[in-house]
Amino acid sequence: MVSIDTDNEYALRNYYLKRTEMLTEDGAHKYALMERLGHLPAASDTLPTQLYKKCAVSGFREDLPPETEKSLSVLLGQAHYIDGTPSPWVSDVWAILGIKWAVEKTENPELETKFRGWINNFLPQRVKDGRLEPYEKAVIDYVSEIAFTPSSAPSIALFFHFQKALIIDDPLLKEKYVAHFLNEFKTTYTVDAPELLLGVMVYVFDKLSHESALVSPNSWSLDDLINFLESIPTGMRRWTWEEKPRTTKGNAVKWQVENEYHVQNLLYLMLAPIFHDVTDENYTDPVGQKNPRIDLYLPSMHTIIEVKYRKDSKKPFSSFIGEVAEDASLYRANDKYKNCALIIFLWDHTKATQEHAKFKEGVMKIDGIDGCVTICSPSVMT
Repeated sequence: MVSIDTDNEYALRNYYLKRTEMLTEDGAHKYALMERLGHLPAASDTLPTQLYKKCAVSGFREDLPPETEKSLSVLLGQAHYIDGTPSPWVSDVWAILGIKWAVEKTENPELETKFRGWINNFLPQRVKDGRLEPYEKAVIDYVSEIAFTPSSAPSIALFFHFQKALIIDDPLLKEKYVAHFLNEFKTTYTVDAPELLLGVMVYVFDKLSHESALVSPNSWSLDDLINFLESIPTGMRRWTWEEKPRTTKGNAVKWQVENEYHVQNLLYLMLAPIFHDVTDENYTDPVGQKNPRIDLYLPSMHTIIEVKYRKDSKKPFSSFIGEVAEDASLYRANDKYKNCALIIFLWDHTKATQEHAKFKEGVMKIDGIDGCVTICSPSVMT
């Protein structure tokens, strides 16, 4: 048993990271993966002599050596068993992963087909033997393009997510992976886990720590987000709207907000430094002939912000309420978003403040709306 404060996750993290330093360049492909995750210093550019390791290293490193396609073609034609003795890659899931990524980087359909046939000659038997660790089975499932569950190997699932190899785009599913991972992270010190798995776990832990720090240590609540949006007018006193140049050789500048997408861009600009995962212009699954499009989505809060822009008095507030009701029903028709929070953000260029309270009251009566924020254009724009 290690003599560390096992209740301190960062102490465990540092212990696991220290263990990864036991890897040497002798295990070239494993070392290359740790380089990729930022745990070990870059080794020499010289590739190992063993062909399968050479191909795996190419998959883990950023640049693909020019001879990679030829090396892969030779490797994928080699036998997995010679006189009953398995080739070394048969029991090395990390090497197989690196080889897969090398094949994908070549963007060569012939090699991709050859790779699938190559792994089908030995991976199914490895799974059937039942001697795989959960993390090995998860890697094989990914290589074979088979889905796996959160409880089997959450560290591997999140590893692929953060590597953008297998994105977990369902926030609720990701929460399950994270919960399982944190439990695994706190108990792995009790077993003799391999160094590479520990390195992967440290990588995932650091990514999750970074995500949680994007907002605050305890993350924002929905009320925090709404309060932030309602406070935007506070900063508008410095809105640039110049009647004449402020510098000798400059031009008068006016920050125009003339369309809904301008408001959307403004909100993105303000939210992105806080929520690094914010996305915009997300199309959901079609609902009949409708193709709903989400203006802004915050995955870490599972929250949609729907933007509206009132340009002039020709469009009554009642029309916006109808649009909001339709938007809400279309989003809720999608399994991914049916349980998300939905905030309506109205930019009123007409400054009809006398209508705002009634508009909010109407919007909040619509089923599935969690917040409504209305702000006016800066007065200098009129």
